[in-house]
Amino acid sequence: MRMSRSANSTREAGFTLVEVMTTLAVIGLVAGAVMLAAPGPDMRLRSDVERFAARLKLASDQSVLTDRDIAIVSTPEGYHFERLDEDGWRRIENVEPLGFHPWPGDRAPQVRGAGEERLAAFDPIGGADPVTLMFGEPTPAWRVEIDEAGAIRVDHTN
Repeated sequence: MRMSRSANSTREAGFTLVEVMTTLAVIGLVAGAVMLAAPGPDMRLRSDVERFAARLKLASDQSVLTDRDIAIVSTPEGYHFERLDEDGWRRIENVEPLGFHPWPGDRAPQVRGAGEERLAAFDPIGGADPVTLMFGEPTPAWRVEIDEAGAIRVDHTN
């Protein structure tokens, strides 16, 4: 049986302009959400710098708990922590977060106000050698400061 087209049915197959515009708007919103949620290079550096600051705080706390000076030691590839024992400075191996780690951003920071190898030492009464470390290239983007009272601050410099 043959069906005839109704005289009132003039619509052809396809999409209307409203349907196309709605689809594009939804795609744009989803793409925007993905771009905002994806970590960029600055977010990775921020996360690495915050982990670095947390390790500094752990070193400060360990210094007070163990009643020993603990220092952060710089190498071109990264950093580790040492404890001052009766027979001199000894590398900390038994506390994983205080072992060797590469520098945030895979590059040694610019350092202000520190010794040459041992950047700063935390003392058993909560104090520290003041030092400022600047991370990021080509211009420093993140600053980690240790003050004389042992407080550790992380700031964005841009």
